[in-house]
Amino acid sequence: MSILIFRHSDSANAGRLAAMLRDGGHRLRVFDLHQGAALPLDLDDVDGIISCGGDPSATDDSLPWLAREMDLLREAHHAEIPIVGLCLGCQILARALGGEVGLLESGIELGWYPVYLTHAGMNDPVHAGVGWTTLMFHWHREQVIRLPKGANALAKSARTPVQAWSLGLRTYAFQYHPEVAPGDIARWIEESPDDLVEAMLTAEQLLAQTRANYSAFHRVTTRIFEQFALLVAPVDRRFSGLAKDLHH
Repeated sequence: MSILIFRHSDSANAGRLAAMLRDGGHRLRVFDLHQGAALPLDLDDVDGIISCGGDPSATDDSLPWLAREMDLLREAHHAEIPIVGLCLGCQILARALGGEVGLLESGIELGWYPVYLTHAGMNDPVHAGVGWTTLMFHWHREQVIRLPKGANALAKSARTPVQAWSLGLRTYAFQYHPEVAPGDIARWIEESPDDLVEAMLTAEQLLAQTRANYSAFHRVTTRIFEQFALLVAPVDRRFSGLAKDLHH
């Protein structure tokens, strides 16, 4: 059984979250959808799904893989298979489950900005022990403007009302980028210099902010990932049916 990783660009992946799950014993299968990889036909032998970030718009229905990815995410949620959406993946997941995505009113949110836990976030087990205000890394111009029915907003920022959300026990999404490493940020700077101009940041400023803030960010996001791995997607879930099967 495997955790499926849906990638939407060469430079956006599941990063540190994938590494932690792999080190914890999960098998990972990567699907580069932007390069034409075919999505699975079903969810047999699937432990979980991570939908990554990337350049496309979550509202671009001309993307050849988008409808099928949303179908799989919807099926996985109803089957209570653990799901994580990261940035673009957060938006795709929201659409798949009945939410709505649109542009930020104030333009791109790029850089290091505070994220505030909501009341639901303060009581969420995956965020247990996480400070009510933490500095997170952002790079997005779209957002979830309406959550799926029954979902809980777990975190917000000054410009983005939904920075993290959950639905049920095993579906989580993050608009900010908890998975990034400094090398990812450096690569995005090289690939998208116009985004920095729009955000009124220089590459030097963003890299300096990253050096100053990354250690604390790494500690907080590692805690979130550890609690997700322990409480939502423990590796022994893949054997959950084995004892029952042995009785037959």
